[in-house]
Amino acid sequence: MPNTLSVYDPLFYATEAITALMNQLGMARAVYRGYDAAPQQRGSVINIPVPSTFAAADAPSTAQDLTAGSVSITLNRWREVKFALTDKELTFTGEQIINDHIRPAAYALAQDIDVQLMLLAKGIPWYIDVTGTAAIADVIAARKILFDNKVPMDPTRLFMAVDSDMEADLLGQSAFTQWQGSGPTGEAAQIAGYLGQRFGMNIFATQNASTHTMGTASVTALAVVGNTAAGAKTITLDAVAVTGTLVPGDTFVIAGNTQRYVVTNTVTAAANAFVGVTIEPGLAVATLDNAVVTVSLDNHVAGVAFHRDAFALAMAPLTRMGSQLGAQIETVTDPASGISLRSRLYYEANSSAIHVALDCLYGVKVLDPNKAVRLRN
Repeated sequence: MPNTLSVYDPLFYATEAITALMNQLGMARAVYRGYDAAPQQRGSVINIPVPSTFAAADAPSTAQDLTAGSVSITLNRWREVKFALTDKELTFTGEQIINDHIRPAAYALAQDIDVQLMLLAKGIPWYIDVTGTAAIADVIAARKILFDNKVPMDPTRLFMAVDSDMEADLLGQSAFTQWQGSGPTGEAAQIAGYLGQRFGMNIFATQNASTHTMGTASVTALAVVGNTAAGAKTITLDAVAVTGTLVPGDTFVIAGNTQRYVVTNTVTAAANAFVGVTIEPGLAVATLDNAVVTVSLDNHVAGVAFHRDAFALAMAPLTRMGSQLGAQIETVTDPASGISLRSRLYYEANSSAIHVALDCLYGVKVLDPNKAVRLRN
């Protein structure tokens, strides 16, 4: 239905922009989304509800605490696209303004959100190495890790975001694009060029796969320093002779421990030790002094296979600050997803133009690193 609002109405820009934004979102559609209805500002910390985790117990039992079903997220991304409309441009039809200005602006905001969500892949300790030409075996290998980690295998909540190289390789597989491999969905893939749902996962390509540059640690065989309690998220690692760095996204395993871990800070070796290495998740079991650690260092482009609850996107509306000084401001929120966007209009006398600013406030976070698998390509 055509938008009949005036081009001088900020609601015109907000409604058209959020429609375009929603159509362009990739990762944001697939991850868990939280929303705070109260206006916030950059740096605000909000608590969003997340699905609770329960354990079966002998009956009768006490009620399990539901407060664990919330997580705090910092809204540290206040992103804006601003453009000016001259008197001549304001005589254009609303549809032309939508095509020339609003949609490109919304796409830029959508790209920003997608980039930040894909960067969360650095916080995932589990991985598969995609070597040579990506194949069905890579998809199945990632799915197996999720399965073995006891991730709920609900096909409506399992996703795989792949980079352009992996997309191109998979589009050459009959399981994706041939009738004999996948029936009518294969034929549709040939026409539309999308990967679609295969092997219980919704597979899609992203233009924003993150790149990981590995640390420069001179050796990958290290040891834990000191007895360390289960749950610890800061450890010290050493070796007989080690130099270089460990960086966020480097992963490792500890002998006798089936859990994988990922480094979340940059640490430079000093006196043959990496002191104060922060990790996710916390140690699954108590770890003894000199437990052997094997670090995996690899430069790669990172796709990711994941359950919806592995990552979170949190948003909140921005304030109406400026409306008292003549700016026209409207905020639109999609009721299903909580995705919110603000539009501001004001006249700039020096340029004799109407300035339009579209902005949003959000934050992202890894909710559960065991519910995702990095695709190291």
